[in-house]
Amino acid sequence: MSAIEISDIKRLKKDIIENSARLANMYECKSRQTHKIRKLSVNVLSKLAVKSLDSVSVEELKKSKAGIRVSALIEAGYKDLYSLSQAGDWEIRQISGIGEKQLDAIRAIIAEFINQIISYTTLKLTLDDFDSKDEYRDLIICLYEYRHCEEIRKDASDVKSSFFEYSDMLSNEKIILNKVHWVFSSKANKEHTLDIYDSMVEFIESPVYIRAINFIDSFAECFIHESDKVREDFEYNSADYYALLEELEIGKSDSPLIYSSIPSELASGIDSIKLNIDDFKGRLRAYQSFGAKYIIAQKKVLLGDEMGLGKTIQAIAAMVHINSNEKDSRFLIVCPASVLINWCREIKKFSDLSVHLIHGEMIDDSLASWKERGGVAVTNYESMGRIIDAIDEKMKLSMLVIDEAHYIKNPDAIRTNLIRRLDNESERILLMSGTPLENRVEEMCSLIDFIRPDMSLEIRKLAKMSSVPQFKEMLAPLYLRRTRDQVLEELPKIQDEQEWCAMTDTDLKHYIKDVDERDLTGMRRVSFRQPDINLSSKGKRLIEICDQARDEGRKILIYSYFLDTIDFAYKALHDRCVGVISGDTPIAQRQALVDRLSEAESGSVLISQIQSGGTGLNIQAASIVIFLEPQVKPSLEKQAISRVYRMGQVRNVLVYHLLCENTIDEAFVERLAAKQFEFDTFANESAAAEASENLIDKEWIAKFIESERNKYLPMVIEPKTDDQ
Repeated sequence: MSAIEISDIKRLKKDIIENSARLANMYECKSRQTHKIRKLSVNVLSKLAVKSLDSVSVEELKKSKAGIRVSALIEAGYKDLYSLSQAGDWEIRQISGIGEKQLDAIRAIIAEFINQIISYTTLKLTLDDFDSKDEYRDLIICLYEYRHCEEIRKDASDVKSSFFEYSDMLSNEKIILNKVHWVFSSKANKEHTLDIYDSMVEFIESPVYIRAINFIDSFAECFIHESDKVREDFEYNSADYYALLEELEIGKSDSPLIYSSIPSELASGIDSIKLNIDDFKGRLRAYQSFGAKYIIAQKKVLLGDEMGLGKTIQAIAAMVHINSNEKDSRFLIVCPASVLINWCREIKKFSDLSVHLIHGEMIDDSLASWKERGGVAVTNYESMGRIIDAIDEKMKLSMLVIDEAHYIKNPDAIRTNLIRRLDNESERILLMSGTPLENRVEEMCSLIDFIRPDMSLEIRKLAKMSSVPQFKEMLAPLYLRRTRDQVLEELPKIQDEQEWCAMTDTDLKHYIKDVDERDLTGMRRVSFRQPDINLSSKGKRLIEICDQARDEGRKILIYSYFLDTIDFAYKALHDRCVGVISGDTPIAQRQALVDRLSEAESGSVLISQIQSGGTGLNIQAASIVIFLEPQVKPSLEKQAISRVYRMGQVRNVLVYHLLCENTIDEAFVERLAAKQFEFDTFANESAAAEASENLIDKEWIAKFIESERNKYLPMVIEPKTDDQ
């Protein structure tokens, strides 16, 4: 063997062992990161606590019985504990009757007050703090780093064991690493060294090693970032930052509002459950974790959290827990057709559970696959008639989930009776509805009849007392509802959601026609090409979101680029729409429409062409923004959102993007992700930034349309007959 080959062995061994150390450091680093976050958090909370001492009178010092001359302190100008905390020791000792013992007592009492205030203070982080206060900025940056590091640590968990095992083996192997030793070594040692060399070459070419190196590189990049990038990440993902603080028990509030009106004994029992979500791919807020535990503990319940609080996430977390503890778990989700795709995507995003869409032409195959493999079946109300006989008295369900449960409020409806046939097949039943059902007791009771018929009679008796605490306490074992104001004290200002819709047959027919004609504009208006909203998947989802918003006392701003799409939305929402802003609307009239929305009742809608209503207007009356299609320029959407999310907005802002799967919408979303990476990478280069701002170009359009034609047009080509 040559000297070069010996050096190769040394280099390979060194690289593998050093990279093993780097991989180990990724996990060892976690404790250092959490320590730093806690330290920064304590600093922030301490400063908040010290400032709040200005409301604590020095009279409190009398309670210490330490012989402190409070009157002398007041005469010297110290009226509150804050002013005392800011004074130097020598200043206080100048006051008559204040000696070393009294000074120590004063400092001890102030420290005790600070600790008490910290113990019940909820840490709040804002963009203003990030921009103006170093200690807040440092904390947010550390949370940013920790958040992204945790994602990598979790993804790398499946390769680290194999990597460490090989590295440990290699460290203990006796191989020849010196040319002189090679000359005088035995044939067996030489052959062993060559075997190890071959093994190392094979290892560095293996998926385990390649993935580990990618994780190591990505981990290092977590600590290389621009301040603006951290700021933007915090702005749009603030909920994740607060979830981290809760996980680390920093600034933890003991507020009972997480549990709404649930009696403390019941809440304590539920909260004591150990949630097994190692396979859950997201991060739960404290109230979401409690919601998942509630679903698991109470088994048959109605989850009524306000829209935007993550009912879907809580349901998925509960399914992950159940699947981790029970073999061969099977779950069935029944939902409106408009959210079928959304459920499938969320399950894939947050878990490894297999998903089976039981809908459309492949319904029988999907049903058979689910019955054989287990996992989660997702179907709509209309498909229940086709699959109910295959489940009723033939299968056991770990959990049945009914989304938008008010769909089955009518006990005489066919779909209600179909679903109720599964009461004995389902060990757990979760009904989900964002509608405030405590204000609609009869509707609530019709749902409770399904999950807890033994309680519905008592609840009906107290229906007239629905506003009293005793009524809510009676509902506590089966109905959990939290509002955003209750559980999110910090109220993240923007929550962005992609609402994926499955095309109706009519949607598909029009889309194929537009693809055939190479009509890009028509393709972008997917699902808004027909006159009947009941045939539009996006249209039906639009109505559902607006109905929920009305129930929650919110107002809505709807954007589209296309005038005929705006006309479609206006006709569908005519009775609640205050008007339409387009390019033809005079400036003065635009402001009048904004004022009209401000004065209108809850659930009112203002529809706007994005170029016209996306700039120059303040529309804080709305707290929900709906985009009917993706925009060519991301800045158009950002400007449109900023009309609502600006100084003076007192509610959090929910942003919904209505999208159709397997259409140009999906291509736009993927294109945006790629362009956003390009923009982030070259943000300091004005030319590159400008270039990456526009999502599409002629070449991309041509390639995309051709790919759509190849995908869809074979569906409509009929074989020729003899007389054609």
